Amino acid sequence: MLLLSWAGSFYHRYFFHSIQIDDAQQLLLHHQPQQPHEEEQAIQNTTIRQPAYYRPPQNADDNQSQRSGGNEQMMISPSSTTLTYADLIQRSMGLPAYTMRQAIDAANTFTAQYAIVVYDPEKDNFKGYYSQNHQWVSSVAHKKLSNTITTLTWLLRKLFPERFTPNSPEFVMALSGGDYPAVRDRGCIRSNDGGPCGEGEDDKQQGGRNNNNNKAPILHFGSVFSGPLFPNLIAMPMPGVHLNCFTDWFTSREVCRHFLPSYLKPGGLVFGEDVGLFWDDLVPQLVWRGTDFPFLSNQNDLEQPSFERYVGDKIDGIVDNHHPNNEVATAILRHEYNKLVPRWKGVVLTAESEIEARQTNTLPRINIKFSHVAGDGGRKRLAKGSTEYQGWEQIGFPVAGEVMPLRELAKYKYHIDLGGGGGTSWTGTFEKLAMPGLLFHHVTPTKDYIHDLLEPWVHYVPVRSDLEDLMQKLEWAESHPNYARQISDNATKFMREIGTKDGFERVFQNNMIKPLRRVIEAYTPLDPTSKKHHGAFRQELTKTVGFNWRKPFIKCSGETRFSCKLIGSWA
Repeated sequence: MLLLSWAGSFYHRYFFHSIQIDDAQQLLLHHQPQQPHEEEQAIQNTTIRQPAYYRPPQNADDNQSQRSGGNEQMMISPSSTTLTYADLIQRSMGLPAYTMRQAIDAANTFTAQYAIVVYDPEKDNFKGYYSQNHQWVSSVAHKKLSNTITTLTWLLRKLFPERFTPNSPEFVMALSGGDYPAVRDRGCIRSNDGGPCGEGEDDKQQGGRNNNNNKAPILHFGSVFSGPLFPNLIAMPMPGVHLNCFTDWFTSREVCRHFLPSYLKPGGLVFGEDVGLFWDDLVPQLVWRGTDFPFLSNQNDLEQPSFERYVGDKIDGIVDNHHPNNEVATAILRHEYNKLVPRWKGVVLTAESEIEARQTNTLPRINIKFSHVAGDGGRKRLAKGSTEYQGWEQIGFPVAGEVMPLRELAKYKYHIDLGGGGGTSWTGTFEKLAMPGLLFHHVTPTKDYIHDLLEPWVHYVPVRSDLEDLMQKLEWAESHPNYARQISDNATKFMREIGTKDGFERVFQNNMIKPLRRVIEAYTPLDPTSKKHHGAFRQELTKTVGFNWRKPFIKCSGETRFSCKLIGSWA
């Protein structure tokens, strides 16, 4: 047994990394100084129906120049001057023309979960093809892909009936689906230098990295990269809740329960005034519950720490008369903080907050814990009492927490939507926007379609991906309650607006109909002058697809919402 006489200094070195309030205020100087300023004006003057692709400026200087530009604010591109296909769509501009060959060649960008959907006018049906060079990752991942194709072909048929008839030319569309795009160029997405990835010599000769003229649009149903690393990727509603809500709307013109108040639909959003929860009565604590998932594993080497590897062996060799094992474990994880996925970073902040609360006899400021662990096949199990957390729980380390329904979460003043496997939380963001508390939005390398409808410091307080500024932003909110409450009110109004029929119709138009229409318009058939060229189309398809692609794995009529069936060896 190793007697660590320096255990106390070890702990203090890695735990008492004090955050000075003055430093935090300096960091946030461009956000909320004591005098009226741009962000305060944004909070006070915001309207719910802002442009769908408005990108707010990141500092006060940019604020002045960009907010004074009237409609010019719709032209701001995300994180770069590169114009993305999403920019073009939201500005009602056409996409670059593309061909069948370009849609097929775009598969080279991916390693998995990419498909081409082909409309065959002679057969009057749709088929989905999957590359032979791609991994068939898991049944769960490809169920999402096949379900997406099932929904998409039905929407294409119903929304654009004149385009999909036996007398129409063929049509080929590229799409991918899943937590986030399974792209091949991991080096580029890890370095994330602000420019497009995967540009070859031919591209450079035709105009350099910002040249998009030879790229087929790819509709990605899931989270996409926040920056223009792949400018032709277009964020679409995520499989599951979001995509189902879009199809429900199209079918019945009824907003799904996930966007409605809970008093109208059980399991819906919890708005404070509907359930008697008001800002001044909320528990002054930042709370989160969720599942212990990885985080953007293709983009980093961040880890979910196991007790045995990170702490167990070290604690077995420590005799510390000054600090209990959970505090020693906290110090060890603080030392390894930069290696951890964000959700585990949040757990470390919770452990530190609980230590501080015990010393000051106050409520812990942070309460980020896992309610579930991920099992085989995507199944979730309760975190408390799980074998994965047995070692942590035995030393009293606060990794596992009770399950909190939305109604319970809504009682707290501060929330965070920590990103999971795809870098976002999918449903967590809009659930917490509706609540009476303030959302600290986890800004990561990926985003969802709904994020482009929101403004930082108007609907949420942005927090870095590594959470290094979370405590500073929390201190700002605690010391500026009026501004914090106004941001929360703006977010609540925004979610109420989306839950109206007019509001959801706008979302449906901007995030479903417009992207599909622009992709349809951009496709160049093999012989656009002829309505009857099925032989040439099928010959080209066979020649192009036959060698590197599997036979079609799904066939759909598109006539009904569930018209698809898996075929061949996939059935």
